[in-house]
Amino acid sequence: MKSITFDPLDEIKKLLEYTSKEINESSVSNDKQIHSIRVMSKKLRSLLYLIKPFFNDKKFLKSQNQFYKELAKNLSQERETKVMYDTFRWLIKKSKLSGDNFMEIQTILKQNIANNAVANADIDKKLQISKQSIMMGLNTVNEQKRKKYTIKDLKTGFLKTYNKAYDTMHHALETKEIEDIHLFRKYAKYHMYQIQLLSNQLKCSKKRVKNLDKLTYLLGKSHDLALFAEYLHNNKNLTNWDILMSYISKEQKKLVKKALKIAKKTFTHKRKKFKIFKNIDN
Repeated sequence: MKSITFDPLDEIKKLLEYTSKEINESSVSNDKQIHSIRVMSKKLRSLLYLIKPFFNDKKFLKSQNQFYKELAKNLSQERETKVMYDTFRWLIKKSKLSGDNFMEIQTILKQNIANNAVANADIDKKLQISKQSIMMGLNTVNEQKRKKYTIKDLKTGFLKTYNKAYDTMHHALETKEIEDIHLFRKYAKYHMYQIQLLSNQLKCSKKRVKNLDKLTYLLGKSHDLALFAEYLHNNKNLTNWDILMSYISKEQKKLVKKALKIAKKTFTHKRKKFKIFKNIDN
């Protein structure tokens, strides 16, 4: 089979370079930098999962995966503080509640953000370490040998990811557990990123990406609510925390139900019957 121009190391390099340029712009806020680094890390881990079945240097893959995982984890606390407040505001608006009844919770959440601002030097330090780590990642990639792969190679990794998303979706449908739903979202995201990467080799990719983007957004919002619920559960001294808990449960159920309905339509075929590649699918 004829080789196509696809070198995964070049794709890693391009994403690292793009993100490095973006986060080093003086006009880009800390929040935007954190978001960009975390999204980049997820996309790169998706790419590593794609090439895992046929990439010979397994040690490189393992170290790279851990590298990007730690890179995102390093900035998770700063993100979660703001997400907590944004989730609170979203819940109040969505449930048509009066913010006056939850002023204590709002004040505490805003104070947490303010405390992060006071500790801005620490955030800047973390971001600086992340930027240096990205440059180290570029050097590591540049030292690796280059090789082009066939569509058949890529199809193997692509279908492995699809199958993982398919299996975790059905498991989540059975258990309805938050952890299982979150795991399905992870592989659905991987599947979406891989479609975007291989869009020229796939059929109906735009519509599929749109559905995947919607369902992973809904599940992401549900996960944010779960984190907020955990926060409230650990702070039962806050006024009217239990009222918010009941609304969180209600909104989570709606989000998950809607997302899994889209998911069932998106992952309708088992791996062997899933035909999406141009020219090589029978």
